[in-house]
This record gives sequence, structure tokens and C-alpha cells, in this order.
Amino acid sequence: MDDRLLQRYREYAASDEAFAVLLVKKHIGQAKGRWVDVVDYRRYEMSPDNMHFRFVVGGLFNRIIQPQYPPKSAYTANGEFDERAYYLVTRAITWEAAHTDIEQQKAKRVRPTKFEIKGVSYNKNANNKGFFREDAPPEIKALARNLQDRTNPLWDRALQYANSPEFVYEVRQARILPQGA
Repeated sequence: MDDRLLQRYREYAASDEAFAVLLVKKHIGQAKGRWVDVVDYRRYEMSPDNMHFRFVVGGLFNRIIQPQYPPKSAYTANGEFDERAYYLVTRAITWEAAHTDIEQQKAKRVRPTKFEIKGVSYNKNANNKGFFREDAPPEIKALARNLQDRTNPLWDRALQYANSPEFVYEVRQARILPQGA
């Protein structure tokens, strides 16, 4: 196996583009069994989750080139199959085949099926007006009358009930675009 291919694949696998492809495979049913060509995307930079994107757009191409994988026996030594190494090699070969196939189809001016995914990240506690959450005990909520007085021993427990921003991510739209769009 070509070590340069494995190195290039490892770099790709850690990229935003790779996570965009995973998002497409997860939310666009028509992507199953097809190559995903991500044209543009924008991640939510502040999100710790690599799968949080503002948008992903691109095209789906039919699979014409079928990857040729090495035999599993090449990854078996002393009766032990190295599943991790084999998986990595097959993913790298698939990635290379996808890029080759997409480039060849683009050169022939094959029109892909275009898709678009739009996601949003928002603070689900934005509408909570009080200092404490609704599920806080009444004695804790009473502390909100004077937030400057922190002498009450209840304050040791009270901050766990404070209304703090809680960001959630949702895919709001995942669709195939009409031909010609």
C-alpha cells in the first residue's frame, strides 16, 4: 500500500470537508451509493462538534469506478486479522477512487444531482427571563430578588440553577435542488 496515499487520506479524514461529507451522508438519503462532491461549506467555528455546519452545498455523482481492495489475507499475520489497518486502507482506496471518478465525470461535463443542507445553532435558553431556571427550588428563586447580596449560604447551591446559555444545533433543511438550479 502506498504510504503517501494513507498520509493524504489521514489528512483529509481530519478536515472539515470530510465532516461535511459525513453530514451529507447522514441527512441526504439519495447520497447512499453515490459519490459526494462538497463544493462549499461553512462550519460553526465555535462549536466543539465537527458536524455542526451553517451550510453545505455540492453534488452527488453516480459511482462508475469501483474501488479494488486488497485481499484480507494481506492483513493477516499469525492468524490475526488487523482490522484497523485493513479498514484504513479500504477507506483510503475508496477516497482515492471517489476523487478520480468525480474528476473524470466533471471532465466529461456530467451534471451531478445538487444538494443543500442548512443548519442553525441557537441558545435554547434565550427566552428565559429570570436569573434562575424554572426547575429551581422556590428558596433558590427567592435569591433573585437581590442578586448583589451573596451572603446567604444557599448561594453555594444556587449557581447550579442559574440560567446559562445552552447552545443546540439542528439541521433545518436538507434537500435535493431542482435540475438547472
